[in-house]
Amino acid sequence: MTRGVVLFAFNSPNYDYYRMAEYTANRINHFLGLPVTVITNEKSLLSSSGYKFDKVITTDADPTNNFRNIIWINKGRYKAYDLSPYDETLVLDSDYMVNSNKLNNVFEVMDDFACHDSTKYLMYTNTSEEALGPHSCNTLWATVIGFRKTKRVKQIFECLEMVQKNYQHYANIHGFPPEIYRNDYGLTLAHRIVNGHSYPKSDILPWSLTHIGLKTYVYHNHPYEYNTNYTILFDKWNRGKLKKEYITIKDTDFHVINKDIFVELIQ
Repeated sequence: MTRGVVLFAFNSPNYDYYRMAEYTANRINHFLGLPVTVITNEKSLLSSSGYKFDKVITTDADPTNNFRNIIWINKGRYKAYDLSPYDETLVLDSDYMVNSNKLNNVFEVMDDFACHDSTKYLMYTNTSEEALGPHSCNTLWATVIGFRKTKRVKQIFECLEMVQKNYQHYANIHGFPPEIYRNDYGLTLAHRIVNGHSYPKSDILPWSLTHIGLKTYVYHNHPYEYNTNYTILFDKWNRGKLKKEYITIKDTDFHVINKDIFVELIQ
């Protein structure tokens, strides 16, 4: 039984996702003890720093996701099932900061599929959910996906491909903006269709996905390769005034929404 991590990394005009994937893969190797396969294209490979992935799989990039004149090459996540070389796979966004071995628990708690259905921002204690539209279901998150190769999981990824190709149609039904494709929305719809419009509880990870917000700044507290100690600086309303506040964290995984912040962290 093989087990490993898959990262998607297609460079865009704005960001070097292959470099991000190299950094994240190195931390996965260190903290999780797992091999990493990167799914990329030939053009992105040109930015390689020489990091040795377990496997490098090339496929065509889809540059058609354009929002506010920014190209997001995030389509094609449905290929993870067919392209993963592992029996048990963890799919992560390339801008996910691994600081512990917590993600190894995904393999232990899932039956054959698992992802998050709630999020929290690192500087706040409350969790939140996002709906697809004003009168629709809650969103699943594609930032962290665990799966085994079973018939049901294959159907989820096949359905994800169908939803991506018919995204405008589903946007019209559920009332979400169709201008930019989101893997979170695609996964939510595919999962619900395959599972009879329900969420099997065993498919939901029993902890929330932790985000670092767009206007939040992250600083390394110790300048060494596997640092897990950070200062988080953020804006917070206090008695009617917007003030800067900070917290320090250690050994906590988080997803960096602001790609510029992630780029600064990996320099």
